[in-house]
Amino acid sequence: MFVCDTKYDVIVIGGGHAGCEAALASAKLGAKTLLLTQSLDTIAQMSCNPSIGGIAKGQIVREIDALGGAMGRVTDHAALHYHMLNTGKGPAVHSPRVQCDKKVYQFTFKHLLELQPNLDIMQDEAVRISTSDNGVDGVLTLRNTFYRTKTVVLTTGTFLAGTIHIGTEMFRGGRYNDMPSDELSKNMRGELGLHLMRFKTGTPMRINARGLDFSKFRLQPSDNPLQPISHFTDVKEQQKRKFMSCYITRTTLATDKILRENFQRSAMYSGNIHSLGPRYCPSVEDKIKKFPEVTSHPLFLEPEGAHTEEYYIQGFSTSMPEDVQRALIASVPGMENATITRPGYAIEYDCSNPMDLYPHLESKIVPGLFMGGQINGTTGYEEAGGQGLMAGINAALKTQGKEPFVLRRDEAYIGVLIDDLVTKGVNEPYRMFTSRAEYRILLRNDNADLRLLPHGLRLGLVDEQYKEPFEKYQALTRELVEHPGKEIAEPAGLFPWSLEKARNYADIHLKYAGYYERNKKDAEKLAEVDAIKIPEGFDASSVRGLLFESAQKLREVKPQTLGQASRIPGVTPSDIQLLAVHIERFRRLKNAAKPR
Repeated sequence: MFVCDTKYDVIVIGGGHAGCEAALASAKLGAKTLLLTQSLDTIAQMSCNPSIGGIAKGQIVREIDALGGAMGRVTDHAALHYHMLNTGKGPAVHSPRVQCDKKVYQFTFKHLLELQPNLDIMQDEAVRISTSDNGVDGVLTLRNTFYRTKTVVLTTGTFLAGTIHIGTEMFRGGRYNDMPSDELSKNMRGELGLHLMRFKTGTPMRINARGLDFSKFRLQPSDNPLQPISHFTDVKEQQKRKFMSCYITRTTLATDKILRENFQRSAMYSGNIHSLGPRYCPSVEDKIKKFPEVTSHPLFLEPEGAHTEEYYIQGFSTSMPEDVQRALIASVPGMENATITRPGYAIEYDCSNPMDLYPHLESKIVPGLFMGGQINGTTGYEEAGGQGLMAGINAALKTQGKEPFVLRRDEAYIGVLIDDLVTKGVNEPYRMFTSRAEYRILLRNDNADLRLLPHGLRLGLVDEQYKEPFEKYQALTRELVEHPGKEIAEPAGLFPWSLEKARNYADIHLKYAGYYERNKKDAEKLAEVDAIKIPEGFDASSVRGLLFESAQKLREVKPQTLGQASRIPGVTPSDIQLLAVHIERFRRLKNAAKPR
């Protein structure tokens, strides 16, 4: 065994969307960081959809960006098509979505990692996380190299014991043509004692545009004017670029008939897959099975790049055999002569129970082990990126002896996401929606910078060059809210923010002022309860008078604050009142016992 001379503060295992954000954040905070990935050629690969954003997901990307993450900036650089979703509804749910050139996205992110000080990148496979009495102490790789470290961030995506399904055919893989991480999964389940679950996800077939009849599709041009997804992108320069269109079509009765005749050949319905997939991103066969009254489903044709003829078919995820997939394509108007370049498939993989994590994403079982992304039972690039960012930040802070950084539910969708995971757990892949956020009026995409950029600057994740212009923008928004309609000239030194953006924010804020104030008061009450920490040594589950179910849930979750305890399903308001009394009594007794 070769032992590397360098001792790392943080080792990130996995180079997907979570791993990239984790590695960048950790290194930016001054922690000596190593990113371990099976292949340098697949760093930040868009394994499924060639897009970033979507309903609630777009808000998460704006939040990652405001905290100093890279997903938003890379997306704008690779952008092919912009579309703001939900514009027919209120501003709270307006959600940006951007089609990307998937190769430009991938290589741009890889280059950012290569340029980042304090960050080393190594192509190798992690097979074992080593621990001592103090927790994590190193990582062993497939090449029998041992890297010493203080913390590890696991961002393994779908690679842990991955199995790919196409019809009744099954083969090992963490992604098509990539080997799974079997040994690491065994290490986690065995030596580390982690509680692993088995989930499933899938992807549609890709097709060659050469055989498409675009006259039969409905055109969906890129937004004009557009809104970049990063706060730091020059809007005027971005507007000068040429963008591509997406297209919309629908399945037919013929599609429906093909699926019904071949259910038994689907991996989902042949009995080969036993894991649960994402409810809100079902396969096309699942749609037909669960919604038999619906005979036509929308399909969205999305370009995979500026220099390829491949198109991704959103809404056509399937694990049917290849011959059935070919028949399905031919059943759709405009696709009769199209050829498949890559078949759709389903994949099963191991993930860890997120209730075994603290809110700062450190394991309750293995000190120094952090997790982010699909390993925590989520689905989607954006959810992964947000978790990876937070895990990377907190791994670095731990090595520096600093307090963890945790976002509240009223501060960010990222806060909602992580709180849901660690408090409620998952029984299917978790996907973020605006409806999951009780404070969504506060958590809009247009105010993500005002909410979170102060954190990014304080932590040192956002470049200091943005401090002064952002403070000018903050002052401008306050002025416009306090003095509606006031004539103000465009202030100097505000870039990349603008007077127009400030006016837009002020208009929305004033329009929803009543709702905003009500939400703000509710959020303040939440913050008060969340500020009541459950003292070290206090066993919340042992308090006499608690309901049996409540005690069981408290023992399982081990909440860190009274607020987190109050959000555990099954824990009642009377349980919380009882806990508050006993926490205060515990504190008084502890203080009285201290020597004077």
